[in-house]
Amino acid sequence: MVRFLYWEYQLGILPKGTDYKPTSPFMKEELRKLDTITAQVDYLAKNRIETLDDLLSARETIQSELDTLIDQRTKLQNKIRRASPAEKERLRGEKQAITAQISACRKKLKLNTGVEERSAKIQDTMDMVYTNEEQHRQTAQIRTRGERHK
Repeated sequence: MVRFLYWEYQLGILPKGTDYKPTSPFMKEELRKLDTITAQVDYLAKNRIETLDDLLSARETIQSELDTLIDQRTKLQNKIRRASPAEKERLRGEKQAITAQISACRKKLKLNTGVEERSAKIQDTMDMVYTNEEQHRQTAQIRTRGERHK
């Protein structure tokens, strides 16, 4: 418990209300990972994603929305080239709004793919843990059998 609290202190989480920034590169990396994981968990909760199929379906939706927005922005860019000076300002405002939406979609897409990558790493780690536990059990059984036969 004390070690966990110290870790939070080093990350700048404790004490609350301070703007302490961690100095070691390791601590900065850990904080970045924590922020990424938190953002991914928030993404999953907000979009009610519970299975890999839900995740892939959400990715397809985001990708199609992103493609549509990029197409709209391209059309606006072409209109801006041919528009009058007064109309250009209005079209540039529309283009900025679409660019903001594109940025939001790209962030969602990055979170989505990050969740899948992290899930794969977690699954690999769990598989390794299971394999190691299974080997340990087999070794223990062999030792137990050997002791019984003596």
